[in-house]
Amino acid sequence: MGQLLQPRQLERYWRFVCERQAIWHRRFIEQLDPPWTKDRILRSYRFTNVYRELDPGTEYARKNILETAHSSKDRMCSIMIYRLIGRSQTFSELGFQTVDGFDQHALERKMKKIRDVRKQPPFSSAYIVSPYLKMGSRDKIENVARLVARLSRRFDSLYRRICISTSAEEAYNNLRKEYGFGRFLAYQVLVDLMYPIRTGRSRPLLPFSHDDWAEAGPGARKGIEILLRSGCKTGDPDVMRWLRLNQRQEFRRLHLDFKYLVDSRGNEVEISLSNIENCLCEFYKYSKIDQGVGRARRRFAQPGDASGD
Repeated sequence: MGQLLQPRQLERYWRFVCERQAIWHRRFIEQLDPPWTKDRILRSYRFTNVYRELDPGTEYARKNILETAHSSKDRMCSIMIYRLIGRSQTFSELGFQTVDGFDQHALERKMKKIRDVRKQPPFSSAYIVSPYLKMGSRDKIENVARLVARLSRRFDSLYRRICISTSAEEAYNNLRKEYGFGRFLAYQVLVDLMYPIRTGRSRPLLPFSHDDWAEAGPGARKGIEILLRSGCKTGDPDVMRWLRLNQRQEFRRLHLDFKYLVDSRGNEVEISLSNIENCLCEFYKYSKIDQGVGRARRRFAQPGDASGD
């Protein structure tokens, strides 16, 4: 597999991954003052962390949804609603959502108050939230409220199908069949459901690992295209799996001091397959900025400088 990849682009990928993690380490572990990098792009634009679990949105989901005492069914449903909205401030305003207690009109009313009275965005700006026009309204909030109402009515059946899934890919396919959850959102939900839960004796809601399987989203597929030599074709999973298995060897080859996350036992946590997928997507965005193409990304402002968040 390694011979199918462009050496220069492969080196760029690993240097991007290493420096993005170094920013997090300098900022939160070493607690240094900014700027945390000399990389002009990483200083100026937002990129998700190498370890998705370090991102504020994921930390919020784990603490306020996955680690709660609610039933597995309600936590799974709430995770889907949270990722559909994508904004922790909005979800906090709505409160934890249960399947049987869902109130469509309350959700719609609260979200419109955020948008129309407080003049704040109710949805995430990190990714494009579909208007879900099939739900029949020109108002995105009304469509999302209707979509969630539909989800709650059908959720018992969906929950049973997910729970009897025999693989991460099968669980993903069950999630993806639900209207409103395309390839991107279905995979984001799946990744959430595989995080170990402290209150559940470190077992996730789904009995699968972040290294079992990964779905390359549109950005990750474009990142893979950048890495491949001209004319070379191979399956996306093969490239992601190669990157996952060869990360330590690649860091050593390039003399890169990657700051691995350390678990509670002091063991280094390697970049999982699902995080490799995410890094490929971010690498594609980084490359677009470097080439001066594509729409502008969210900037990260701070006194006197900027850096990735």
